[in-house]
Amino acid sequence: MLKYSTYQSIYDQPKSTKILRERLAGKAMSRRLITFAVLLVVLTVTGTGVVTAFASSSENHSGTEEARIVVVPGDTLWEIAVDHKPRGKDTRVYVEAIKRFNGLTTSDIKAGDTLILPD
Repeated sequence: MLKYSTYQSIYDQPKSTKILRERLAGKAMSRRLITFAVLLVVLTVTGTGVVTAFASSSENHSGTEEARIVVVPGDTLWEIAVDHKPRGKDTRVYVEAIKRFNGLTTSDIKAGDTLILPD
């Protein structure tokens, strides 16, 4: 039998080393949690900003004078759209814009109604 041996078990470590490793692992875990929390807050704020930007109204309400017309007997929303739509814009799209701009759910209009025309 050997009197002196240089064998040292890799499983039997001094307590101070184990405690140090446990503390370092705990700090690393808390750093990961803090990093995750910060990332989650940043993504939430950014996502909210993007949703707000896309949800905002696309109409131009910049204080410029809006075109208003008074409906006369025989007028239809389609004829008004054809006469007043911007050049190159589809009439169907402009009819829907007029309806949305004036809070109309249908295309029914009657004489005397005042319509605000979008740009």
